[in-house]
Amino acid sequence: MSLRLSRHGRASFIVALSLLAFCVACGNASGSGGQSQGTAPQTRTMSDAVGNLEQHPRPTSIVIPSQRSTPTPTPKPTSTSPSVSNASHVCGATAPATGGAAPAAGSIATTGKGSAPYGQPPALTSEEIMLTQKLFQQINQDRAACGLPPFVWNMTLSGGARLHSWNMYHCGFSHTCPDGLPQCTRIANEGFTFSDCGENIGLAGPYPTPWGGAYNIQASMANEPATGWHHIHLFSTTLHQIGIGVYVAPNGWIWFTEDMIS
Repeated sequence: MSLRLSRHGRASFIVALSLLAFCVACGNASGSGGQSQGTAPQTRTMSDAVGNLEQHPRPTSIVIPSQRSTPTPTPKPTSTSPSVSNASHVCGATAPATGGAAPAAGSIATTGKGSAPYGQPPALTSEEIMLTQKLFQQINQDRAACGLPPFVWNMTLSGGARLHSWNMYHCGFSHTCPDGLPQCTRIANEGFTFSDCGENIGLAGPYPTPWGGAYNIQASMANEPATGWHHIHLFSTTLHQIGIGVYVAPNGWIWFTEDMIS
């Protein structure tokens, strides 16, 4: 059976096909928009990840020069007294020193060869000599408790250290005052050649006694974490000589410098 469409019927048929094609196009356009919106969560997730990285940056490693490494020997007891036991002592401060080898008063220099913009320091007082000797005893007592050999006293180092303490009293608590030179350069200028050097500086109030105040500061340096520079210097295996310089200000405050070389 044959089917013939009139001219009017063919026109209607073409219109119907056009409407159908239009509806299919609309459906595709709608589906494409949904896919585009679906990428938004992925973008937000990547943004959160970047934000987390920014909030938790990679830590910067701290490298301590090998020539200043902190020793970790097995502690050795230095006394059999039941009241004092160092058998399990970790490198740090011991009780206040009451004895031990100390430099003679005549081997503690009043001043050194360095810069002296405020003039030379005054002559050593008996109190300054006592504090210098006690600090030396304390440092070597702490080292002995950690199984380390004692520092050897160096008179020239003590003079440079005393001059630096005097300068600090005028120009402020700093390793580099009064002229900006690093401590190792200042020490070298005193006539030393070395492979390693170190310097600790302290400022103590006269409480409860002059030695009590100095000991409190010294103990805080010895009890620093193993990465603290004061601790590294005090318990070094590459530093062997020391000089200590003390200046007690008119107000009773104690300025002291500890210079060490290999």
